[in-house]
Amino acid sequence: MAEVIKLKRGLIVEIEPSERNGLTKKSIADCLQTRPIDYSSRGVDIRGELEPEVIIKIDLALRIVFAL
Repeated sequence: MAEVIKLKRGLIVEIEPSERNGLTKKSIADCLQTRPIDYSSRGVDIRGELEPEVIIKIDLALRIVFAL
């Protein structure tokens, strides 16, 4: 569907797998579906960290979502 309406006009950020982020397949950050995560209660290890350019895209999308 037109690449999900151009990835919901920038509110969904595509994340490619890399050694740095620890992902094994292409993923997305859906900034319209934000929720808190308590890592201590989930028993899940952090695999890596996102690249700075991905963080910037997510930051911009969240600014739009929360009207900041």
